[in-house]
Amino acid sequence: MTGTHVIIAALVLGLTMPAPAAVRFEARAPRPAPDAASILKTMLAAPALIDYEGTKVISTVRGTRAETVTILEAYKRLGRLRLEFLSPESVSGRLIVDDGVDTWQYEPSMHLVIRGPSFVQGAGSPEPAEDILRRYTVSLLGREAVIGRDTVVLALAPGAGGSNRHLWVDQATGVVLRTEERDAGGEIVYVSYFSRISYSLNLPTALFTFRRPAGAKVLSFHVSGGRVTTADELRRQAGTPIVAPPRLLNRYVFRDGRVARHGAFAAAAATYSDGVGVVTIFQTPASRMAFPNVGRETVVGSMRGPLGRFLDLGYFRVVLWQSRATNFAVLGNVPQTVLMAIAAELTGMK
Repeated sequence: MTGTHVIIAALVLGLTMPAPAAVRFEARAPRPAPDAASILKTMLAAPALIDYEGTKVISTVRGTRAETVTILEAYKRLGRLRLEFLSPESVSGRLIVDDGVDTWQYEPSMHLVIRGPSFVQGAGSPEPAEDILRRYTVSLLGREAVIGRDTVVLALAPGAGGSNRHLWVDQATGVVLRTEERDAGGEIVYVSYFSRISYSLNLPTALFTFRRPAGAKVLSFHVSGGRVTTADELRRQAGTPIVAPPRLLNRYVFRDGRVARHGAFAAAAATYSDGVGVVTIFQTPASRMAFPNVGRETVVGSMRGPLGRFLDLGYFRVVLWQSRATNFAVLGNVPQTVLMAIAAELTGMK
């Protein structure tokens, strides 16, 4: 913590006790400098060890305009998260509940519930820090105080096809207190930071159970079924041609997949992670499922690529498009540029 009580105690002792004739100061060994691997290990272990509740501010830059939202964030160890949006008025009432299996997002303006896979990463079995160090160039930028807590600042550079991230990692807990994402030109495109945080809370489990508002429509990006651990096995079980490479953008590695069947209808989902971000790809036959008319129109890949839809839902983002009789939906807690690059790569494989 901050050591304020130690300072106050020393002042009180100095005022109430006679000063010694001589004071001998002993040199204290400097605190060893942290290294990237040890900070990453602390950060990756935090979801299994730390509970917290706080207020977070998120700003997204779109061209010359910045959009800022304020949320209440609560996290319970081993992968449960609740986000309540407070401001501005346009998003007030938005609720996201991630129970470690599914993410449920309620959009009050549309009276719509969006169901997707959990994006709480690494709660049970964090990815080894060494693997992340192989995919990113990681630099230590120094120490800074964030809301009165000592943090170590990490810079993660993925190379081509992604944005750079700066993370302010609480040195005591491993919780990321501030995040910045920068584009290839170094301009900040996304910032999130806690304006207050409290640790070690006994948060009730019921807080992380989603209750669907009466009459709300549900847009589901969800499949249930047996978990497979290789891309080859997912392609085999799907029964129809799907795109499931072992890697995306040469750094997102296949984590697991599932196939759900409803009679002749099959849906496949493949989840990828680079240790920092998580992306899930859904594929369904276009003849079996209508392409949803939601989000804003975008082009996937080159100018001659298929038309799609993009939804920025704050906590995660979605790209939807059709290609060669297949509906694709790519969801991720990654920047828009990364999500669109993944969509373009998948379209080129089809």
